[in-house]
Amino acid sequence: MSNLIGVDIGVGSIKIVSVSKMATGYSLEAIGETKNPKSDWVKEGSKGKGMQEVANAIKSLLNDLKIKPKQAVVSLPEDEVVSRLIRLPPLKDGEIMDALRFEAETFVPFPLNEVSIDYEEIEKDDAGRLTVFAIAARNDLIASYVKLFKMVGLELAAIESPAISMRRTVNLTVSDKAALLLIDMGEKYSDIISINSGNIYFTRAMSVGGESLTRAISINLGLDMASAEEYKKAYGMKEMELEGKIKSAILPVFANMAEEIRRALASFREEQGKPVELLVLSGGGANMPGLAEELTKILGVEVQVIQPFIKMDTSKITVPIDFNSDGCRYCLAVGLALREIP
Repeated sequence: MSNLIGVDIGVGSIKIVSVSKMATGYSLEAIGETKNPKSDWVKEGSKGKGMQEVANAIKSLLNDLKIKPKQAVVSLPEDEVVSRLIRLPPLKDGEIMDALRFEAETFVPFPLNEVSIDYEEIEKDDAGRLTVFAIAARNDLIASYVKLFKMVGLELAAIESPAISMRRTVNLTVSDKAALLLIDMGEKYSDIISINSGNIYFTRAMSVGGESLTRAISINLGLDMASAEEYKKAYGMKEMELEGKIKSAILPVFANMAEEIRRALASFREEQGKPVELLVLSGGGANMPGLAEELTKILGVEVQVIQPFIKMDTSKITVPIDFNSDGCRYCLAVGLALREIP
């Protein structure tokens, strides 16, 4: 059993994954999910009860999974992280951070003494010029996550951007396409992550998530949210189902999402000098019936739903999870769990 777990604290739920490396590949050691009792726990701050409620939920899930990890890796919400691709002149390693803090003044919307900045090197040309992917996050946000996991009784091995974490899952499972966009569909927001040859080049947050689609069905068809959710999962974008009523209700919201993706496709072509070869869908909304087919039809790009466990031995796991249909919901948690596994 690995001493490290990946913890995905989403708006609607908390997911935990533990992975180990064997001679024959990767093995899934533990997997579980529980409802997030307080989705806005960060905004409450340490004085509210939300942080303790979330800590208790994580501890309860760990007990249910019967695992006792020593460390955890967690990600910050993508809409709370500021990232940018930055090109720098030839610099020594010790000079890069100073240069990034200077550059950050142009794109970080907070006082620089209130943020932490990290980066990964993307490439260095023959003249020594650097391209780096820089990430900035507020110190008070980071402190909230550190305090949360102290309440859980776990040391935080790392706090990451979701893009960095999910890139690991993509690199593990999607090997035949170099140029791709990952669309991670969350409950309230969705993220677009540009990946080329295994490197991240840009990220964008969309204010369209699974809840937006459900609400559109609820309003247009006069259904309560719970019933609308079930109709969405059952029929989605399938035109032949229920005379296309569900698809018609969803279409305006879907069109907004598709337009955001279209802009990202254009940005990728402009920056990378080549088109995106593949759209990869992850998150809770990725398996909505007809979604992949509809995106392919209107965007003209191959679309596939990610399968995080396709190259893992899952035989140790006896939980009621269909890895084929539900696996896409664990893309982030798997990527977090893979952080320290070579």
